[in-house]
Amino acid sequence: MKFEKLRKRRRRSRWVEGIFSKNPVLVLGLALPFAIMITTSLKNAVALSIIFSCTLIPSVLLVSLTGKYLSKWLAPIVYTLFSMVLVIASIPLIQPISPEISDSLGIYIPLVAVNSILPMLYDRYVEAEAKPIMALVDSVTYSFGFSFALCLIAAVREFFGNSSLWGVNLELPIKISGLQIAFSGFILTALFCALFRFIKRMVLCFTLRLNRHAEDTV
Repeated sequence: MKFEKLRKRRRRSRWVEGIFSKNPVLVLGLALPFAIMITTSLKNAVALSIIFSCTLIPSVLLVSLTGKYLSKWLAPIVYTLFSMVLVIASIPLIQPISPEISDSLGIYIPLVAVNSILPMLYDRYVEAEAKPIMALVDSVTYSFGFSFALCLIAAVREFFGNSSLWGVNLELPIKISGLQIAFSGFILTALFCALFRFIKRMVLCFTLRLNRHAEDTV
């Protein structure tokens, strides 16, 4: 009975694991250069999140549909080239955010095509029994989790480090300019990772207590 409940819980959590239990940035520690370097403003984070989502979702879906037909040496080349095409095609989508947004993100735009989250999901869906529907679910949830982490870190750094949000000056009495440098991005990302894992552990403990209480009452 307990094993059956555990299986059901795992099936349910699979649909949102990329957002919370396996957040790619705050739990798995993937794609950290983006979280550290480009999160000096919320506009940067949103723009990179758009490019990331437009790249990850079609790429993982393509892997689930074609992975069983490509040889192991050819597949990484094909999928990387496909990701690069998607990155280039999605650049016009971020231009309305700010005319200079592409220059602000710089080298980190093309790096999206080879970020560390992609191969993790590729390996999961390259097998013959891969299900496209789960590939779509995972790519959407991991994209959301990545975007959530970047926007959270960027909002804090811009708010306290530049006294602004989305480029709008807020005239705060305190301004910590040091939050805008890369080293502060590293420290802040580490703090959010620790906080997120603590919250995850507390939620897990609370869920286990509820389950035990339900079993005792039965």
